[in-house]
Amino acid sequence: MAVLAGQAGRAGRAGRAGRAGRAGRAGRAGRETVSVDEVDLSFSTLVTREGILPYWDGTPDLKPVVISKKKHLERLDALASIPREVLIDDRLFCNFRPRGNEVICLFLKPDQHGNAQPLVTLESPDHDVFKGSQLKFVRSYADLRADRLDEIRVQQDDITSYFASSLKLDAARGEWAFELLEAVVRLCGYIEFPLKYHFDLPRPSQYSSKVMPVIETPTHGTWPSGHATEAFAIATVLAGLLQCKQQGGSVFTMLAAAKDTAAPAALLLRIASRIADNRAIAGVHFPHDGVAGAVLGIAVGEAVVNYLSGAKSTYTYVLEQLTEEEKEGEDKQYGELSFEALTALLDPASAKEEDFASPDRDDLLEAVWEAACSGMPALLP
Repeated sequence: MAVLAGQAGRAGRAGRAGRAGRAGRAGRAGRETVSVDEVDLSFSTLVTREGILPYWDGTPDLKPVVISKKKHLERLDALASIPREVLIDDRLFCNFRPRGNEVICLFLKPDQHGNAQPLVTLESPDHDVFKGSQLKFVRSYADLRADRLDEIRVQQDDITSYFASSLKLDAARGEWAFELLEAVVRLCGYIEFPLKYHFDLPRPSQYSSKVMPVIETPTHGTWPSGHATEAFAIATVLAGLLQCKQQGGSVFTMLAAAKDTAAPAALLLRIASRIADNRAIAGVHFPHDGVAGAVLGIAVGEAVVNYLSGAKSTYTYVLEQLTEEEKEGEDKQYGELSFEALTALLDPASAKEEDFASPDRDDLLEAVWEAACSGMPALLP
């Protein structure tokens, strides 16, 4: 299992601030770092060629293998990892646009005025909430640091392994599932950093010198939590892959999938919640940062699942400002990420179901989805 988790960690390479910018490495796609041994090999190959080959007039003697343009999976599989990632990201990222406190989703049908619709709308608490009840939560969470420190440190760079280990997701058979998860993590980075920049809310240690985080505090804004966004998006996409393997086409919601506490989706949700809580325990986030990340990650994950699985719609969500009672910390749902808290925030009865603009799916993303789905382990209900 340790090997499994380690292999799963390749998806975690997409983690921490560089994940959204990894596409920028595309400029190096054809150039690798060259060691001294490789330089020697290149020179000796040159000498060998000159020593053994007869005169060549440029006439071809091989027939290149040409893969049909419709066979996206084979064409992607033939590429190195960076070009493959860039191609997937190019098809996926363009459909999500952070705009102020919203995330616009171009998968959705435009409104009656022809405007793109928000998938998520976030309304942040004011500073009084953070320096009041939320900072008190950070103080109480700090008592768990000794127990959670190992998790906290590993999860700085790798959160995917925790989900893969819980599902016994094999890194070889589930190669395309990991490929999809990496893309989703990079997508979250692309979305979350503009939101953090827009809200620009201080971290706990900026309110009190007594917080003393056990890991380095990131320099970007605290709200929403990036780790929480990614964790809940991963959990949602994995739950969607498991469900759609058995039943495709219907509208997927994470809460419905996790309603049965014995279901794999419920376990995935608990893992995501623990990862989000660990950031507050570490002292680098407030609990409400994780709440915002949960709403954002689940909404993005559901949109990806529903679009790629062939559903006709998905749900859009609004995280509203705290009420006066919640500001005083009397309502614990904004302090701890329980299933009850998520149910209150993401209840489809209060959310809006929005149709997709087109029944047609992007053929490259559809190929990746189908391959990811086929590589998921068969789990008992």
